[in-house]
Amino acid sequence: MLILSLLFLALFFYLLYLLIKWISKKRKRIQWTFGIIGILILVNIIDSIFFTKMEFIQSKVYPKLYLIKDPINNRDSLNTIIKKMVVQKMNAEFIGKENKYKEKYQYSSESPSRTDLYYSLSFYRYYKGWGTNPFGEAGTEHFIQNKEDPGGFSSELLEHYYEYKIAEFDIAFCKNDTINYFGVLRYFQNGEEKTTDTIIKAKIKELNLNVKIAK
Repeated sequence: MLILSLLFLALFFYLLYLLIKWISKKRKRIQWTFGIIGILILVNIIDSIFFTKMEFIQSKVYPKLYLIKDPINNRDSLNTIIKKMVVQKMNAEFIGKENKYKEKYQYSSESPSRTDLYYSLSFYRYYKGWGTNPFGEAGTEHFIQNKEDPGGFSSELLEHYYEYKIAEFDIAFCKNDTINYFGVLRYFQNGEEKTTDTIIKAKIKELNLNVKIAK
């Protein structure tokens, strides 16, 4: 498989070289090429501005993972939409079902046990890598249908795509409490945590997101 992938890449770059060489031999070919490239760029810009809509894609293997395809550029607006979605998911999946997500654990046999809540949501930018890349990096799109693959020469782990992380949400009990809880929604840019929202336990009416959530 590795050899076939390398051969395919070598053939692709060789054919690309021949095409560039053929185009460069005549001025008219160069003009036509730049003209076609310009039209394609213009069509892509028009499509992205007027026709492309942001989409939330839910992973089929990790239901708490969402990939955001074609996210809007305004980061504050994007964060607001994500927060509304988190509130909707809390209302639908968590509130009233808290016991389902409670779990006891202890660090050692000597330490006291404690109860924590295990409910989280993750949001990553949709990114499709090169399917022929023998060294992995299939992109975050890989995790829509596939679980993480930690072993081998071409491992695929979600943590490898930290720069594509947009937001992460977790719920925790208040200090010395196993009834009252709060949620922490962290927003990321370029792999770094930028801002944080705290969501206090409350019933909040569902809001209309005007965003397609694909499953």
